[in-house]
Amino acid sequence: PVLLLAREPAEHTESTHRHDGFDAARGADDSPSRHLDDLLAVAGPGSRPFLESMTNGASAQLERLERLEIPFERERDGDLVLSQLKGSSVARSVHAESMTARHLSRRLSALLAKYEVSGQLHRYVGWTVVDLVLDDDGSACGVVAQCFATGELRSFEANGVCLASGGHTGLFMHDTLAPGGLGGVTGLALRRGASVVAPGSVSVHPLCYRAAGFVRRLPRRLESMNADLDAGLFDLTRLDRAPLRRAAGSALEAYAQAAGADPYSEPIVVMAAPDRTLGGLEVSTDHATAVPGLYAVGGVIGAYFGAGTLPGTPLLAALHGSTRVAAAIGGYRDGSREKDLHKSSKAARKRAETALASLLSRNDQGDALHAASQRLRTV
Repeated sequence: PVLLLAREPAEHTESTHRHDGFDAARGADDSPSRHLDDLLAVAGPGSRPFLESMTNGASAQLERLERLEIPFERERDGDLVLSQLKGSSVARSVHAESMTARHLSRRLSALLAKYEVSGQLHRYVGWTVVDLVLDDDGSACGVVAQCFATGELRSFEANGVCLASGGHTGLFMHDTLAPGGLGGVTGLALRRGASVVAPGSVSVHPLCYRAAGFVRRLPRRLESMNADLDAGLFDLTRLDRAPLRRAAGSALEAYAQAAGADPYSEPIVVMAAPDRTLGGLEVSTDHATAVPGLYAVGGVIGAYFGAGTLPGTPLLAALHGSTRVAAAIGGYRDGSREKDLHKSSKAARKRAETALASLLSRNDQGDALHAASQRLRTV
């Protein structure tokens, strides 16, 4: 059985509003080794153990997404449309227009429903983790979480904990559409003994615009469509509108609505802005942190991006990492069965209740998350 605690529904999270595609070596002139070489050229050699495994499995991951009926763009003969994005030596990025992440998130979230019906999954939406609970051996055995709607604090015991809380880009850019990306959960893990790598390393998105007080992004895919970018003006006016609408129609419509301007008839004023954190919690190749029983995946870790990443990598890294961490947690949980599980569960519950009582006795519960964010900021 799995307990899923989430701040908000998966289909509403910030990552679903990104325009990233999904990279995999599917072309006749491509291969996993070539894909790896392109990534290492920007990430650096330190990420090789993660990237090598990821690129070798990318094609299989894409096949899984096709079986999930993600509406990827296709040629007339049914083959996937492959786009060559900046930094890639060949065309290997697939897109469901500019909403690949949103389609994927909605599909996976809907599939979870059958596990809820069977009792294998218990989903709590509108909750945030405010403390991690460790047993006497220093292993993760649960969390304390708070409900946004009621303010209720509750303890949850567990055989293992996985963090998938996203990065901390909000520490560098407070006017994005992702105010929650402040690294609070990362700070909790640090205080409990986890390590962090390159917390100040951030990638920059070159096609951002400001509207209604927020900084928003245009798809990086537009860079590959021969648009002119000069002195902060991104000019699409000379391009055929049909392929632009197929590739980025929803994003350009959002721009037109937010900025009150027509991107097809006048240049867009763009700027470079922080886009995603490249660093995060340090993990092994099975996504285990330095705290036994505590795992992490997605933007909260700093394993796959190194010194930089390519536009089609984050979705692939998240899906590849999720399969690795699921297997690792399963193995960790099976190993723990050698212990007296009843005794272990009782001890975890007691530890969680103690942590909850400690939080309830304080008047500064909100300060804990703020202190964690401040710590990451100063590093």
